Amino acid sequence: MNTYSVAEASSPNLSLGRQHSDAQKGPEHPTRARVLKTTVELLEHQSADELQVDSILKASGVSKGSLYHHFEDGRALIDEALLRKFSSGVEEHAGIIAQVLGSADSKLEAALAFRLITIDSQRSDLRGQRSSRMTMILRAERDPAFAEKLSLEQLKLNDALSAQIVRMQEKGWIRDDLDPTAGALLIQSYTLGRRLGQISADIVTEDAWNTTIYRIIEQGLMGLTAAESAILDARMQTGHRFLK
Repeated sequence: MNTYSVAEASSPNLSLGRQHSDAQKGPEHPTRARVLKTTVELLEHQSADELQVDSILKASGVSKGSLYHHFEDGRALIDEALLRKFSSGVEEHAGIIAQVLGSADSKLEAALAFRLITIDSQRSDLRGQRSSRMTMILRAERDPAFAEKLSLEQLKLNDALSAQIVRMQEKGWIRDDLDPTAGALLIQSYTLGRRLGQISADIVTEDAWNTTIYRIIEQGLMGLTAAESAILDARMQTGHRFLK
């Protein structure tokens, strides 16, 4: 049987969102890619309002002229970096789901792989990433231009996840009475819910949170029995993240 590793499964060519679309257009210009990568990294430690263009130029080694050749202004650059941050985790996990659907031999094996995705995406140390997503959603409430960009990005992500849910329904691994778009939104909502439990400190453990998600996905969306989920629990507890 197949085994799954989140690290091994997250190859860029499996991504279904922005990276896939960009690949169709050809490789990104190296200078543009470098300044965007630098901006995304700086946004891990500074808010969009705090980040200065001069800091980006210094950290990236890109000249001001080159920056303005690829972006209208500093705000356009920062907005693009924010959108990439918003999309990155969902894109990666949509790609992993695509791999699971192409490799899993049974509903149980798929459910076990989805547990590994949950463990990776719901880590406590991703608190800052969750805060960033919430900040962007709030900004969209007061900035119509940014809201339009974020809405387009979100639609692409939702379409990617919805498509995977449809594939699972065709395999009989997801209930066919589930609306794929609603299911995709539900999956993404776990991340925001996790952040609500981290306002000051974690109010639930990672294990308690992840187990709740397992039950919703497996017994709610996939239609597994409690006994089948218990089989997966035993495999996880003994470190056997595969099925014989």
